[in-house]
This record gives sequence, C-alpha cells and structure tokens, in this order.
Amino acid sequence: MSQKGIASPLVAPSAPAVQYVEDWFTYEIDAAALAAGGTFNGNIQVQADSDFKLVKLAGMTDIAGAAQTDSTRVLPLVSLNIVDSGSGRTLMSNPVPWGSIVGSGPLPFILPVPRIFKARSNIAVTLTNYSAATAYNLRLSLIGTKIFQLGG
Repeated sequence: MSQKGIASPLVAPSAPAVQYVEDWFTYEIDAAALAAGGTFNGNIQVQADSDFKLVKLAGMTDIAGAAQTDSTRVLPLVSLNIVDSGSGRTLMSNPVPWGSIVGSGPLPFILPVPRIFKARSNIAVTLTNYSAATAYNLRLSLIGTKIFQLGG
C-alpha cells in the first residue's frame, strides 16, 4: 500500500523545557524585646533573583540575652502568624503558639507541604506575646531553598 496522498499528522513543536536549580537559603526575622502583651509586625522581602521554597521553621528565644543550655531553653508564650502577601493567603487559620510550629536549630519544624513564595513577594510575620510579665528576644528562621530558573 502506498502512503501517497495521506497527510501525516501535524506535530506541534515542543516547547523548550524549563530547568530549575535549588540552593539552600534561610530568611531571618528578629523581634528584640517583645514586651508582655505586645505585638511585632515584620516583613521579609523575597529577593528578586528567585522564588523561595519554605521547608522548615526554627527559632531561638532568650530573655534579656541570658545564656541558655538545652535544659534551660526558653519556650516563649508567643503566637505566630505568617501571610504570603504575594498571594494574599494566610498560612494559619489563627495565630499559632510558637511551641506548636517553631522548632529549634537541631530539630526544626518541618512543614507538611513546602510553601513557595514568588520572587519579589513579601512575607508578613506577626508575633504576639501573650505572657503576662515576660519580654522576649525572638529570632525566627525560615529555612528552605531558593529556586532559580536556568536559561530563559
């Protein structure tokens, strides 16, 4: 049988594959001397060179800069709320107690699903101290990877 006269199926040219590379990165936000009953509102600007994939949360707390050991580690009476200003989405239904969602350096809290923040977007962080009498110094690390697009 001859194939003469039968048109071959049209094949659309495939789009060039987009490639990405990830590099480990941490965004840090600090609230110094957050007074009892006080609220801290801070912002992290995601750098323009890449998206950021948040994978883990870790924090460090002290009271007036006092030294600590593992057995004297401070667990602050502070709640945390994170908002992805780029999408307008809040990551929590309500502010979450620090001890429920922020791990420590050796044992960070691992998010059940990584969260992607777009390049140039803003991550709004609210910390509220619900202690009756203690002021805290808080350091929050958003640990993850920067996602760089190669070529294109």
